[in-house]
Amino acid sequence: MKIGVYGSAAGDITETVRELARKVGRQIALRGHTLITGACPGIPYEAVLGANEKGGEVIGFSPAINEQDHIERFGFSTQGFTELIYLPEDYKHRELKKVCLKYRNVSSVANSDSALIISGRCGTLNEFTIAYDLGKNIGVLTGTGGMTKFLETLVEDWNKPSESKIIYETEPGKLIEDLEKVT
Repeated sequence: MKIGVYGSAAGDITETVRELARKVGRQIALRGHTLITGACPGIPYEAVLGANEKGGEVIGFSPAINEQDHIERFGFSTQGFTELIYLPEDYKHRELKKVCLKYRNVSSVANSDSALIISGRCGTLNEFTIAYDLGKNIGVLTGTGGMTKFLETLVEDWNKPSESKIIYETEPGKLIEDLEKVT
């Protein structure tokens, strides 16, 4: 299974949330799954580090058009990824950084079998809504703050049908196990 891990790429990230993200990455690798991220720093990168500790496969969907752009314009690391997938070099909006970030969000979620949310801000909410609209199963690591504090209420208030099954759990291993059962 390919599990997309989404969370804050910037901002204040507590050591507790960093360690939970690493545990998520370790569990994904130990269970033989592929970790997918938006190839960014922060919480998703902590999951990359955890997966690397256990020799896991990690695919990053970059908002850049090539490695140089990934490093120089976006300031993102290439370390720890088994594969980095870049935007097409002829992408019409390649000069618009914010558009490239959203292109990357759609691509990474579309290539995941399920999504796992840790904390998060506006960009993570975007990835959550893409997963929800695409009918991907979604795991939410509760107790990590950010948007995880209001997702359950938000989904209820949307009252929009989706094929997504959403699982709320505080323990990384159990959350991944529950995602395996529904995916």
